Amino acid sequence: MSEILIQRAHSLGMEKARAIAAKWQQEAEDDWGMDCTYVANQTNDQGEILDRLNFERAGASGYLEVTASQLTMKLELGFLMASFKDKIEEKITSNLDKLLG
Repeated sequence: MSEILIQRAHSLGMEKARAIAAKWQQEAEDDWGMDCTYVANQTNDQGEILDRLNFERAGASGYLEVTASQLTMKLELGFLMASFKDKIEEKITSNLDKLLG
């Protein structure tokens, strides 16, 4: 399995970060056929409020963690999709950066 990890610090606060996650979720479902589940108001190890968007489809699964100060995405690619890792990472990075403004 191949793994992609993308982290982006931001100063948007939780509500705006949630809105970005919602936009990303919509694109993931519409454009990439991802099945998504959003879990809100968890707490991370630092005591921050954390939302987690879990997503999966054939050959790929992962999550997008949302806090008031950071977005963290982890994506695991199956064998067949691993050969496209660089293109997938570039597309996701570009997409997140565009959403963050």
